[in-house]
Amino acid sequence: MRAVINNANIRGHEVKTNKNGGQYILVRYEEDGTGAPMTIVDNELSRAEFYTRDKNMDLTINIDQGRQFTTIRIIDAKEV
Repeated sequence: MRAVINNANIRGHEVKTNKNGGQYILVRYEEDGTGAPMTIVDNELSRAEFYTRDKNMDLTINIDQGRQFTTIRIIDAKEV
């Protein structure tokens, strides 16, 4: 399932390495209106430079609901 997080206020990002040696980005943002801090994963390392503090973006996410857990990942990001 796909969804869009509108007007996500980016708070920063951090590049991480998983146990298999692959890299991914943890993107921190505050959802507009709620102010609740959230973290989401982006596997596209080329987008890391776009996740700068106090930038508003629309984040298109993919939600994959499995039997034991749900995976949410960014598939597209556009500056508002």
